[in-house]
Amino acid sequence: MSIMKQNEKAEKYEYIVYDLKGITYVPHYRNNSVYVGPGYPTHNKARYSDVELMLFGATPRAEFLWSRGKTGDVSDRNP
Repeated sequence: MSIMKQNEKAEKYEYIVYDLKGITYVPHYRNNSVYVGPGYPTHNKARYSDVELMLFGATPRAEFLWSRGKTGDVSDRNP
């Protein structure tokens, strides 16, 4: 396991995020096809797909974020 030095910065990658009514929805850390909003999972357990967000009228945009997983389980039992 490598340990980052204090002056090193974690690498960021480009992902699509969605903006809806002033709220930004980002890909979940374990599965980048699941989108979550602020406060997840402590104050908000809602999860969305990109299609759902688009149907609600969300606008996609690119953002640089820390690495996300591609196939991890995200559920009520495993938020």
